[in-house]
Amino acid sequence: MTDLGLRFVRRPGPGGRAANSAAFGATAIVALLVTFLIAGSLGLSHRSERIGWRGADRADPATAIGAIRMDDHQRVDGHLMTQLDLKTLRPNQLPPPPGLDHTPKPGEVFVSPAVADHWSSLSKQYGLEKPTGVISAKGLSSPEEFVVIRGVSTFSTNEPQYVNSWNEHVWDTRMLGLLIAVAFGITLVLFPILSLVGQAAGVAAKRREHRLAALRLAGATRSQVLWLSAVEQAVLGLAGAVAGLIGYTLLSPLIARIPLGGGRWYVQDITVNWWTVLIVLAAVPVLSVLSAMIGLGRVSITPLGVVRGQTRKRVSVIRLALLAIGPLVLGYYGMQAAVIPLIIGVGFAALAVRIIGPFAVQVIGRMMANAANGPVALLAGRRLIDDPKGAFRPVAALVLSGFVTGFISVFLPPGEDDPTFHDMRIGVALLLSLVFLTVAASTAAGAVGTALDQAAPARALRRSGVPLQVIERSARLAAVVPVLGVGLPVVGFGALCGLALSGGKVMTEGSSGLFLLIGQVVVGLVLVAVAGTAGAPVLRKASAN
Repeated sequence: MTDLGLRFVRRPGPGGRAANSAAFGATAIVALLVTFLIAGSLGLSHRSERIGWRGADRADPATAIGAIRMDDHQRVDGHLMTQLDLKTLRPNQLPPPPGLDHTPKPGEVFVSPAVADHWSSLSKQYGLEKPTGVISAKGLSSPEEFVVIRGVSTFSTNEPQYVNSWNEHVWDTRMLGLLIAVAFGITLVLFPILSLVGQAAGVAAKRREHRLAALRLAGATRSQVLWLSAVEQAVLGLAGAVAGLIGYTLLSPLIARIPLGGGRWYVQDITVNWWTVLIVLAAVPVLSVLSAMIGLGRVSITPLGVVRGQTRKRVSVIRLALLAIGPLVLGYYGMQAAVIPLIIGVGFAALAVRIIGPFAVQVIGRMMANAANGPVALLAGRRLIDDPKGAFRPVAALVLSGFVTGFISVFLPPGEDDPTFHDMRIGVALLLSLVFLTVAASTAAGAVGTALDQAAPARALRRSGVPLQVIERSARLAAVVPVLGVGLPVVGFGALCGLALSGGKVMTEGSSGLFLLIGQVVVGLVLVAVAGTAGAPVLRKASAN
């Protein structure tokens, strides 16, 4: 079965090459996004390790070796600058602060390279023609960071922070806030990514469903069929994971230019290490195989049902109760809660959308079929009724992106010139970029999968005299209706969850939230239209034999 599975990968048969290509591309996007999320989180940790000591305040003044006081409201030539005053309280042989060749003495000034380029504007303020030294990358969070570390003998104002070492391992406040935001972002983008994984596996799995059913009828056991499918999907998943890692490595210099957390990144901060590579190479194929196994449950149990085109079991209305869990959790804890409960609340809300989506598609399909006054609406409605899960799967990531957009639209930061708001604006733009990249890949793979899925019914319809134009129009309608019928309410549900978290207060100022929601709808419709155009040739060719 292993040899046969590898042979099927090399020679996938009619329509198999398109399915495998779509699955490979979608899996590569998944691997790239997973690598980016892991590397970005580790990058924040690396940056914090270098500058966390600046916010240390855990020492007893009676035993501390030094004291520091930070002022992050100064400016130089329009740029925000951080000034750190440092005083040595008692002689010591401890290593100097990160990035400095020695601990600054009173009157000595060390500056970052960005400040050194603007020193002409500061030389009079500090009374030095040139700074004592330049801070190396080991003591900076970003190549563009504006920071001055000055040795002083006394503090003129405010109580200083006392330290036992110039290398305290303390999380920087700004980096910690970004890491928490990344945790929320991962929660929001997780389900679109998982939908993309399922879509990637489903495209190839659906193509091999009838072939595996024939093997079952020819005498293959259930375990043999599952192993054969697992080998095929594992090869595709591993190839996609390798391509995703290579793609991330090539894009790292561009990713490092994202101005988050005070400036662009050092490339080495977001370079993947060996265990990140192992995680991606293991997790992506495993998720792909699991998704394929779930999709082939019908083959492994009842192969005759595949051959006969047996209708799947209907989705239960009881699932509607899941919609209440997320908003209730978010409303109960509110903005002041710990991070974990809020992440759980957001996760439950997104999971509810993913689970209830097929039921909504089924209801919409029944309404379409009952109200149809022509073959196009009737065929589209029957398609949604007969296989609501299969109809929802290609647009699941797109619908979930509506939830993400609706949720974020309540919390869009205002335009104040503040580092925190700047990070939030960049973070929102980055999150939406990740979501829409996932959606685009999922929609493209879904177009191929849907076309192959409908090849047999379309072939039968064409043989019975139904015009190809009618079949293609019904396929496009069956793709657009779930987006409008399910996606638009989900956008509102996402906004409802955001309001539950904020206590009913809309934190977005102006009309930026409304523009974001309109943009979500426009992007969704454009993606579906493009996917329909791309899937039409595949459907036409697959149903012609």
